[in-house]
Amino acid sequence: MTRLVERLPGRRATLLDTGCCGMAGSFGALSEKYELSKQVAADLLRKIDNQQPDVVIASGTSCRHQIVDLSERWPKHMAELFADPIE
Repeated sequence: MTRLVERLPGRRATLLDTGCCGMAGSFGALSEKYELSKQVAADLLRKIDNQQPDVVIASGTSCRHQIVDLSERWPKHMAELFADPIE
C-alpha cells in the first residue's frame, strides 16, 4: 500500500506498525466490550496523532469506524484516495 500511494504525485506514506484497531466487526460496539475496544485502539490513535497525517487510510470498515468514533479524523479507504482528483 505504501509503494502504491507514493506513486501518486505529491504523496508520501507511512505504514504504521499497529495491531488490531479494537473494533473487530461488532466487537467494539458491544457495551460490555466498549472499554476494552478503546484500550486496544489507543496505540493506533496515538500513532496517528504522532504522525499528523493529511490523510489517514484504513482499508477495514471497522477500523475506519473506530477512528471516526474515537478521534477527530475522517479516514478514507484506499479506493477513495485513488478517486480523489490529483492536485
